[in-house]
Amino acid sequence: MTNTGADLIAQCQAALATGMDFPTLWHELLKGSPLVIGPPVQTIRGGRARLEVRLIYGSVIVFDSATKRITAE
Repeated sequence: MTNTGADLIAQCQAALATGMDFPTLWHELLKGSPLVIGPPVQTIRGGRARLEVRLIYGSVIVFDSATKRITAE
């Protein structure tokens, strides 16, 4: 079980590195995590589409659709 947001982000980054796509990542890692408080929300920042997943303590996991990378905000 993932204990922190940092653990969850590390798991997501590792999964993406193996070629996992975001829908699979959402269903296999994020959707069932007790740290995640809702579904992904699509936003646009700097002209790029992003998917944001909010966590219980106020942070956001961001999937950048152009770079296929996960970061935290």
